[in-house]
Amino acid sequence: MNNIEKLIGNYQEFFSDLLHRMKKSGINIQGMPLSHLLYRTVTLSEYEELRDELKKYCSEFVETQFNGRAVSILILEEPLLLEDGFTVSMIELPAPRSAHMYPSGLESIGVIVGKQLPDFINQYEKVLTGIKDHGEHCQPAFITFDNEKTSKFYDISLREIVILQGWEIEKVTAQNFSVD
Repeated sequence: MNNIEKLIGNYQEFFSDLLHRMKKSGINIQGMPLSHLLYRTVTLSEYEELRDELKKYCSEFVETQFNGRAVSILILEEPLLLEDGFTVSMIELPAPRSAHMYPSGLESIGVIVGKQLPDFINQYEKVLTGIKDHGEHCQPAFITFDNEKTSKFYDISLREIVILQGWEIEKVTAQNFSVD
């Protein structure tokens, strides 16, 4: 078990499950890059601890306010290797908010469809759950499965969204860590 897996759980099994559920629904993402994995926490202290532990494996990081809570975007030094040749280098870690209680764990993946996103939505509209509106630069289509796990489909990567929102991605250095 590698260090990231110790922190966020079996991400390979998580991705494999979503990949097979998408295939079963008729959604083909072969050849599309992954943007990120999303991991949720139950408490603010769990969020802060996980954020700080994950930063040790990151080259870049940003934490900003979104939807009334902190959200960290963590860009790993080494990509995580997944089934069918997929890789992912980014973890989205939203702090919990009292309006929604989610269990801790991996919850969703982001898939970059690119400029073909409107055609993708039309092709799969019968199986997609909907489209999230998170502002001008972030309107992913998504499918939530019966296990409450979600695949989200974007026109651009979460990294690009962060930059377009005006958030500054920092290089991770020893000074970025809060050591207690």
